[in-house]
Amino acid sequence: MPKQTSIKRDILFGAISLLAILGVGLFLYVRNFSQNAADIAFDRVLAASALSIADSIRVEDGNLTVELPLAAMEILGAARETRAFYAVRAPDHSLITGYADLPDPKLDAPDPKPHFFDAIYSNSPVRVGTVRRYMDFGEKSGWVGVTVAETREARTQLATLILRNSFAPMAVAGLIICLLISTGLNRAWAPLVALETELSKRTSADLTPIRTPVPKEVASLVSSLNEFMQRLNGVLNTLRGIAVETTHEMRTPLASIRALAEVAASESDPRLLRGYVRRILANAVDATRIVNQLLAEAAIAHHIETSTNPHCDFLELYLQAVERLPTVNMQRCRLTDLSTAHEDFPVCGSPLVFRELIDNLLDNALKYAPDSAVDIDLRTSTDGSAIEFDVADRGPGIPDPEKTLVLERFQRGSTGTSVAGTGLGLNIAKSAALAAGGELSLLDRPGGGLIVRVVLPRAA
Repeated sequence: MPKQTSIKRDILFGAISLLAILGVGLFLYVRNFSQNAADIAFDRVLAASALSIADSIRVEDGNLTVELPLAAMEILGAARETRAFYAVRAPDHSLITGYADLPDPKLDAPDPKPHFFDAIYSNSPVRVGTVRRYMDFGEKSGWVGVTVAETREARTQLATLILRNSFAPMAVAGLIICLLISTGLNRAWAPLVALETELSKRTSADLTPIRTPVPKEVASLVSSLNEFMQRLNGVLNTLRGIAVETTHEMRTPLASIRALAEVAASESDPRLLRGYVRRILANAVDATRIVNQLLAEAAIAHHIETSTNPHCDFLELYLQAVERLPTVNMQRCRLTDLSTAHEDFPVCGSPLVFRELIDNLLDNALKYAPDSAVDIDLRTSTDGSAIEFDVADRGPGIPDPEKTLVLERFQRGSTGTSVAGTGLGLNIAKSAALAAGGELSLLDRPGGGLIVRVVLPRAA
């Protein structure tokens, strides 16, 4: 059994996945922003300390001296979590005061603006700031470098605080969005749950249209389902009608067969016994004919609903129907225009439906006009949009007042009561013609007899 999927779960999973991806991206962005913001804030403090120290450099007796200002020390010691380092170097890079191993950038060109970089000092990550100040004191004149560094604890704390205060509301908003999506999906699915409840409460015979209000996104689905149930109900009603009529029509021949069989069982006269057997055979033939035609009608009803409407050639179907006839009857069916044998007559529909149409019309014509030929005329209409199929016989014909009546199920004309029949042939032919989008009509044949004309749409 194929694994069932859940649209609701897929939508919720997709939304949560998208929010998670956006959340990760936003987290990385905010974290980088908070680190940069902390560096900018503390770099200003670091630059102020370096500039304060640079301002305290003096030249005494041709030598450089530095007296660390109290303000610079207070600035560096403002954060208790951090450790601060400094170094002041002469133009020849010799140490004047401070930590000799403190990293010092080698600038391509002296620049009085502060410069900052990250480094590792005393096994700890530090942020280093350096400024250059030009000192004029004779031959030793040049750029004096002031380097100040501090560990990153305070910066990390500030970045973490910014990240937490910025991202926490976003995380809460994400959770609220997930809850809103879940609630929205439940509300959107409520009409479908109501639809499921309605269908589950129905009996197997209830094929009435669905009346439960549904969103417009699934309205077309419900409409298609209603149309399907309507077609199914039509087929079931047809089959029920056929079953009821079969029961009714079969009752008489079966009762006759039983009565004749009971009489024949106690009859000792061979001559009378043969008469009973012939009557039993006649009733069995009638019963078989009724069953066959009712099954054909049921097959037509089934194919009307299930056929994919393929293209087929009506002339080919007619020739196949003639070939199925006994040799004597085959010779009695003749095309009035032999040139049509070289033409195409495409129609759209189930071949079985067209076979039943042709078989019933030929059977009727051959049965009611046993002593004459049956003329077949197959042609294309003048405008080329339809195919016309005429079956003409020299039988007793049908009076005009009865032409509509004999097209109904189990109805026969007054002129044909002497011929065994069920009254289903023309009805089946009419149903087949209507199923193919055509029509069937009965016409008087000049000189006596009947013309059954079928007009079918010509397939493109």
